[in-house]
Amino acid sequence: ARRPFQLVYYEACLGQQDALRREKYLKTAYGKRYLKNRLREELHERG
Repeated sequence: ARRPFQLVYYEACLGQQDALRREKYLKTAYGKRYLKNRLREELHERG
């Protein structure tokens, strides 16, 4: 059976254009590296 997932990272944007720009950045190699590091830090803090 599937378990409910736990949200580990969230970003809020002021508008749709900001969100689309952020999404586009996060899909680049630099953005993926940034997100990977942020998630690693977040999960490390939670233990």
